[in-house]
Amino acid sequence: MNIKNSDKLYIYNRENRQCFFCGKTLKCHQITLDHYIPKSKKGTKDVFNLVLCCKQCNKLKRNKIPTNYETTILNLFLKAVQDNHITGCSIKLPQKSLKEDLLKVTYIDSLTDHFIFQSNTKKFYVRNNMVFKITLVSQN
Repeated sequence: MNIKNSDKLYIYNRENRQCFFCGKTLKCHQITLDHYIPKSKKGTKDVFNLVLCCKQCNKLKRNKIPTNYETTILNLFLKAVQDNHITGCSIKLPQKSLKEDLLKVTYIDSLTDHFIFQSNTKKFYVRNNMVFKITLVSQN
């Protein structure tokens, strides 16, 4: 899966060492990471799209997209922002200001090979846990 160890550790601690789906407490040998939105459905390896799960839940979920994916991904994204796990990539904005703006995100605009999150005023293009582009939302 080629996920950085720091990201794996972050996800492990974020989930409090429990399966995201069934809540079972997991030991190291029982852990798998699941793409909440599957890779086959354009899911990325961003920390907000990866969840800790037991092998049984990972097998049962397969490549299905959960019905509540938008709310879950948004909550995991905001948690990653709060935990300073989302940064700017060639964005000319101080990290503190970027974080303040990202915490105002209210929904997922779209998903291609990256996620686009939107607040009332801005769209944030995110890939590999980094914001690589920001655009203003046109006000009608």
